[in-house]
Amino acid sequence: MEEMIEPHPDYIKGFNEGYTLAKHMPDLSEKLPTSLGSSERGQGFKAGRDQYILELEKQRPSWLRKDRLSDLDKDQNADRDKDDLDRE
Repeated sequence: MEEMIEPHPDYIKGFNEGYTLAKHMPDLSEKLPTSLGSSERGQGFKAGRDQYILELEKQRPSWLRKDRLSDLDKDQNADRDKDDLDRE
């Protein structure tokens, strides 16, 4: 049986703050992680913000997801490269 490791209370507090700020004040939540540093609370904040962004991304239709858009950009660039080769 695997042993469960309890996260530090500051990490949990930071996680909850990061999640809530990302939800209600996304611009501020983008700027704060740099000032929090690599403390337990700062790491939790980053993880909470990332979790909210991940959940938000999953709610979007597939054609609006970032991973889908990056795939489309790659396909378009590949098509451009093929066109450039055909012209030579």
